[in-house]
Amino acid sequence: MTIFKFTLLKGLRNPLTLVANCFLPLALIFIRPLWANDATIGARLMVMVMWGGAFLMSQSVLKDKEDGSIIRILAAPVTMLGYLTQSLLAFTVPLLVQTALISAAGAVLYGWDAAFLFALALCYIAFTVSAVALGFAWSCLFKCRDNSSSIFITLITFGSFLSGIFLPLELLPRPLQYVGAIIPSYWAVRGISALPEYDTAYWSALLAMLLLAAIYLFYGGKRRLI
Repeated sequence: MTIFKFTLLKGLRNPLTLVANCFLPLALIFIRPLWANDATIGARLMVMVMWGGAFLMSQSVLKDKEDGSIIRILAAPVTMLGYLTQSLLAFTVPLLVQTALISAAGAVLYGWDAAFLFALALCYIAFTVSAVALGFAWSCLFKCRDNSSSIFITLITFGSFLSGIFLPLELLPRPLQYVGAIIPSYWAVRGISALPEYDTAYWSALLAMLLLAAIYLFYGGKRRLI
């Protein structure tokens, strides 16, 4: 698991990544008005924070391409599958820890019951998988981190509106609602909106995020990294 440890430490050494994956989520959970009543406002904003954290972690792949680290890594007895598996796992771990901390804080501060905690955590886990997969696929498209970051910031900004994080989806034109359906955050918000019920809308949202993750991983895996 050397690649896993190296990738995890390299990602968390970036101050912006550390803020996005550690300090910002913990600060957000303590803003009580965001989590009042059904807690959906705070939960939706957390989706955007997690999306940004997943993207920052996944930039490690692009950095390895830029500085040639991936060539040196693969010169060792390591397969491309092993490199990608351990790297993706390293991208995912901070977000899973973040989910656990959010759940624990919500239970203590706001008295969330076990059913709500489990449903929210499951939704966040599915979103984590899809967001990391999207970040990986996105990194495979570019050769320069500056271009990747600047364009992705625009994607996150517009994606947040298309997902219903800031505005109800009903206010958007129907074509834009369909465009939002290709973004994991759209389904994360739908899953959160369906809480605390475990109905068809909730499980459909989780399934959609996992299917998108599979598509992103398949696409990224087909791209040449070296």
